[in-house]
Amino acid sequence: MKKLMVHIDERHDPGILLEKTAYLARQFNSKVELFSCCYNRSIAQGLMFDREQQGHAEHAYMRQQEAQLEKLASPLLNAGIEISWDLCWDRHTAEAVVRKVLRYQPDLLLQAVAPHHTGLGRFLFAPVDWQVARKSPAPVLFVKEQPWGDLLRMAACIDPLHETDQSGALDRKLLDMATELAQQGFAELDIVHCFNTLPHEAIFDEHMVLDYRNLQDNVQLHHRQALIKLLAPYQRQVDDPEVHLLHGETDQMLASFAAEQHSDILIMGAVARSVLDRVLLGSTMERVVDRVNCDVLLIKHPDFQCPVSES
Repeated sequence: MKKLMVHIDERHDPGILLEKTAYLARQFNSKVELFSCCYNRSIAQGLMFDREQQGHAEHAYMRQQEAQLEKLASPLLNAGIEISWDLCWDRHTAEAVVRKVLRYQPDLLLQAVAPHHTGLGRFLFAPVDWQVARKSPAPVLFVKEQPWGDLLRMAACIDPLHETDQSGALDRKLLDMATELAQQGFAELDIVHCFNTLPHEAIFDEHMVLDYRNLQDNVQLHHRQALIKLLAPYQRQVDDPEVHLLHGETDQMLASFAAEQHSDILIMGAVARSVLDRVLLGSTMERVVDRVNCDVLLIKHPDFQCPVSES
């Protein structure tokens, strides 16, 4: 991780975000870039200014924000971390952040995560953090208020039977990154696969009802065999103590697992979906982020196409 980018959003206290940034920068000897998207609706509407005065007001506001970034960067700079900062004026914060990602090409984007809408509102009025996570080609670390220990507990959440990733490219990318992080010596790694079967009450065929236990066993065996195949190149066995095969609803099981294992970071693959899919089916990733107290690292499929252009 040679370059880290941190989105500084004035709506969030940046304290814990910068603490974790400094931790990673020290571990990897990374260069850090702070980025803020400035926009003030009162100035932008220009109701109190002529065009020239409005321009002066925008520049004054940006200078004020730049001074704040310099102040935030000072402790990291004093700690010997190479750090710079940048900002822009744009009403579309998420797209501005992604354009900065495209220019800066960070290995990781750190993003504070906010409480989200419930119900239909979460899909129609997606907050900035969701929009950034969906559009950023760089891995995104959703940072929460839970502090890290000196030795991180990470959990790579894989799905070897995911219907949109039959080649396994996303899981391999996820495991490669998780293994690289763990090999640095400051983290322990769990590997988790969660699966579910049809509930008994959803089965109406009498033959399937009579053979329900056998059906469940076959499903578990299928997932176990897929997990064995995926882990083979990583010299890990499905029965290793750090490998966990969980049965149940993914968001519920991962939240319970993270709490029981005192996980600091869950590492998940982010699968692109249409708005309609998210409304009808929901998003496992988004439900997990909302449920857990720990941070969540989101990794995109190698074939991901960024919907935002650099210009």
